Amino acid sequence: MTKKPLISLIMPIHNEEEYLPESLKSLKKIKNQFFDFIFILDRCTDNSESIVMQWFPDAKIIKKESSKWKNSLAENFQLGFEASKGSIICTQDADATAPHDLGPLLGRLQGNVASVAPTLLTRKDVSFLNRLYYWWEKTRKFAPLGEEPRGAFRLIRRECLEQVGGFKDVIAQETQLDVELRKAGYRSIVVKDVVYYHLRKFSFKKAIRSQIRAGRMRRQLHTPFWRVLGHSVLRLRPFVVYGYLFKKKEGQQK
Repeated sequence: MTKKPLISLIMPIHNEEEYLPESLKSLKKIKNQFFDFIFILDRCTDNSESIVMQWFPDAKIIKKESSKWKNSLAENFQLGFEASKGSIICTQDADATAPHDLGPLLGRLQGNVASVAPTLLTRKDVSFLNRLYYWWEKTRKFAPLGEEPRGAFRLIRRECLEQVGGFKDVIAQETQLDVELRKAGYRSIVVKDVVYYHLRKFSFKKAIRSQIRAGRMRRQLHTPFWRVLGHSVLRLRPFVVYGYLFKKKEGQQK
């Protein structure tokens, strides 16, 4: 019988009590997997810690009172990585669900594939804006160079993550990771027939802020302007260009 890999799950949390119960419940439903659970409580002032203890009383909890990095979310993932033991690292956002079965993802995590992610969908039953966003996400199929993995849930081979030096102090730490993995000869892929869901309720303010952050991230990663412009036009995201052209130097807090 094939030995199951030890998977270390890392979840950064910053005042996510509204979404945590459903997110943690989805982890409990995953079939036939062993986990090393690590939760990073980043300056939480709500009931996030008690919710985590209710669902995972034996998990490792790292409480962070301040940030040494400019980009606190990236630091959270690196802290979790340094505290983990698994041969596979699973990163999950606190406002996203986990897929029910990791088998199809683990089956692709071999050879030159260092990182796999399922397809992220927005919960359209949360609000009217969420429903609109759910259908707008279909434009990802037409984005320049195609759809890329998204970081709300993914599996990463530890040996590959160690080879590129872990997570870096950048706005989009997992996009930067994908870039470095490609340079090292590895691939990061999306498994389209496995899905998971984003739970957060959308607003126009959050949508604009997200676009600006995406533009700053692309500037930090030295993405060519033609690609940023094409993305912005094809996917109707004008503030991505704004964020790219007027990127601030300081890091971003989740």
